Amino acid sequence: MKKLLAVLAPIALVLSACTTTTGTTTGTTTAPTATQQLGMAAIKIAINAKCVTELNNIPAWHTATRVMTPTQKQNVQAEICGCVSEKAPQNVTAVDLATAAIDPAARATIVSNAVSRTINACVAEAVR
Repeated sequence: MKKLLAVLAPIALVLSACTTTTGTTTGTTTAPTATQQLGMAAIKIAINAKCVTELNNIPAWHTATRVMTPTQKQNVQAEICGCVSEKAPQNVTAVDLATAAIDPAARATIVSNAVSRTINACVAEAVR
């Protein structure tokens, strides 16, 4: 019996580490679940990719980058899209995240809206 307990106790401990509690609060904010964190990471990746596409479609970007070396252009693009990736998810609600997880078309729309609301502010920030 003791051997069985010695085997099951570590397994139970490891499995209990995988559980999450929904609605756990820390101070005045609700702690995000693992699913929300994964959803947000996926949204950030999609936002970064959309940012690069949108940035390359802006005529002013082409004009501004003509005098830059490829390395400078890449650094500025990384700075702008990094800013967008960090700020755009603030425009995404939990309902949007849930919808994006289920519907790829909705995900594209949500990402596109979040990028378009954020990219101009990040470009202005990078230019300063």
